[in-house]
Order: sequence, then structure tokens, then C-alpha cells
Amino acid sequence: MNQTIGIAGLGLIGGSLAKAIKTKTDCRVLGCDIRGDVIDQALEQGAIDGELSQAALAQCDIIIAALYPDAVITWCEKNFAHMRAGAIIVDCVGVKTRICEMLPSLARAHGLRFVGGHPMAGVERSGFANSTGALFENATMVLCEDGADPAALEELRPFFLSLGFGSIKLTTAREHDEVIAYTSHLTHLAANAFIRSGTAKKRHGFSAGSFRDLTRVAKLSEDMWTALFFENRENLLREADAFIENMCRYRDALASSNCEAMRELLKGGTALKIADEEEEEAWRRR
Repeated sequence: MNQTIGIAGLGLIGGSLAKAIKTKTDCRVLGCDIRGDVIDQALEQGAIDGELSQAALAQCDIIIAALYPDAVITWCEKNFAHMRAGAIIVDCVGVKTRICEMLPSLARAHGLRFVGGHPMAGVERSGFANSTGALFENATMVLCEDGADPAALEELRPFFLSLGFGSIKLTTAREHDEVIAYTSHLTHLAANAFIRSGTAKKRHGFSAGSFRDLTRVAKLSEDMWTALFFENRENLLREADAFIENMCRYRDALASSNCEAMRELLKGGTALKIADEEEEEAWRRR
């Protein structure tokens, strides 16, 4: 594969994609970022071959928009007219409904092919300084079928697999947002709330793997996650309500000293986790 790839936004995801493309493919990479010092760093580290100017957009076969939700829409509206006809544009936003309602049709009007995407990978640190070409090893790349050209989806499959992704998940924007509210948005919200306990200040010397696992994503970018939470507000509210309802069942068992109720709750949760692991393994083997 010897193509020119443009990347708008060189933060954790965009920077990691740039590094993965440069280390794993023969593609040429052009990148842009709101911060000039980030572009300089990317050039110095060999993560990009040059700057993605508006004029350079016409050279790109695939363009990846690794920006916040509103910024993706604004950037695409501003730059679609400068892209080469037939080019594929993929975004990396963690909420897909509004993106996939607006941009595929707008892209088609300019002779372009837009695909909603979401790389299911990340760490608790943000920015280009924390990007790594190994971020996507065995991760899943989600691609939305809403308004997408089937040929573009097929072209993107080998491209993303070449970057280390272990699987490609085709879905709809609606299904993506419903599920991601549970697997990602609620987990970040819960971790950030959990760390607010006053007891956290006393935890040193008393905590091990379970505390680290549960609080790892409590450290987050407040701007990005506020945008994602409110972009997916209704789905996240539903999942938060379900979580609170379930937590109340455990609390009620404690408050009423009902050991048998607690035992059954724990047993049921364990059974659900075992079944979930088996289903995940079966999905991975497909």
C-alpha cells in the first residue's frame, strides 16, 4: 500500500495513527494540528512527512479527522471542497450519530466518501507526547455503515488491519452510541466519581490491582469527555440510571444485613462476567 494519508489532529489518537502508518506501511503521511509546536514535534520524530495544508488535501487518498465532535464537523465543512474526488474521509470521534447524520451526504455532494469511525484504543494520558505506534495492537476499529460507500469500507479494512488493529467491527451509528455509552462513557464517569471519596486520601499502602484497574481512567481530559458525554447524553443517562439502580440493590442488601441477598447478587454478577468473557472469546475467534 503506497498512498498519501492526511491526518487532521495530532493528539493521542491522531499522533498514534501517524506513527503506526509510518512504521507499518509505505504510506506518506501529512498532518496538521491547531498547535504549531505539535506539528514541529511530529516532523522531528518522523511521524509525518509534511504539513497537511489546505492545498495538500488534494494529494490525499485517505484523510483521517482525529478531532473533537464539533471540530470534525467544522473542519470537514471547511475543507471538503479542497479534497480530491473519490478520497475517503474517516473520523475518530467517540460518538457517531450526529457525525453520520451530517457528513456522509455532504461528502457525496463533493464527490467524496465519508465513513464514521472509532478506534477502540486509548490510554489515560492525552496529547501527541503520549502517542505511540503500538496503541492499536489487537484493538478493534469500528466503522459505521450509515451512508458509507461499501467499496470504501472494503478499502479501509486492509488499511486499518495493516496498522495493527486485530478486527474491524461494522455497525450503525445508533448501535455504536448505545453500546459505547456503557463500555466507555459510563466507565469513565464512574471512575471519575469513585476517586472523589474522601477515603482515597488514605488509600496509600492499602490498594492493589483492583483500585488501579477501577481508577485508571479517572484521569481524563475534561474538555474532550464533557463534549462526548453531552453528545451522547440520552444514552449515558440511561446507563447511569441502570448503574445507580443496580448499586442500590447491593446497598439495600448491606443496609438490611441480608447476607443471602448479597450472596445472590455477587453470584449473579460473577456468572454474567464469565458469560461475557466466553462471548468475547468466541467473537475474537470468528
